[in-house]
Amino acid sequence: MDEIKLQIKGREQDAYTIHYSCSGFYNGGAYAPAICSIAAVNYGTRELHTFALNNYLIQGKSLIESEQLMLKDFVDFYQNLSNPIFVHWNMDGLEYGFNAIRARAENFGLCDFNLTKIKDYNLSAVFHTNLITSLEQNNCKRVTVLYGRDEAICFNKRAFETVTMSTEGKALGLVDLFEKYISNNLAEDDDIYC
Repeated sequence: MDEIKLQIKGREQDAYTIHYSCSGFYNGGAYAPAICSIAAVNYGTRELHTFALNNYLIQGKSLIESEQLMLKDFVDFYQNLSNPIFVHWNMDGLEYGFNAIRARAENFGLCDFNLTKIKDYNLSAVFHTNLITSLEQNNCKRVTVLYGRDEAICFNKRAFETVTMSTEGKALGLVDLFEKYISNNLAEDDDIYC
């Protein structure tokens, strides 16, 4: 992970923390569960970019139309970035994270989400705890954030705004956690980081 410190220097404007939420993997089912929200925060400017179902649902769109429009807007956002660096928490799996977003986008005919352009760093590789505990232990938790299972429950209850708030909270918390990592100012507990 030390290479990230070298890669990010002078490229803060190209770096984004990113997090997403979906209907969940907890009950089996789809390879790419429905996506509720994606939040990206520019590391250099701290500008928050949110792509969320509820933004389209309030316009009277159906759930499926809303997800399609949300993913199209996210893909458009992504395609306008020049050599982005994404800092995330466990979004590099085969069935979740970037691949799940890509698969879900493909379900809607958005086949131009090219993952080869992504330079990413999994911040969870630095920690021995889960994301919420890491945010709390390093004073990076700003708002209420939910565990993935709880986000899935909220999704199923159509509490999409709650899920979006949690997703944004995680993306914003990752900015602070990443800042502490870059500056070597993490909590001083050998069980917290490698």
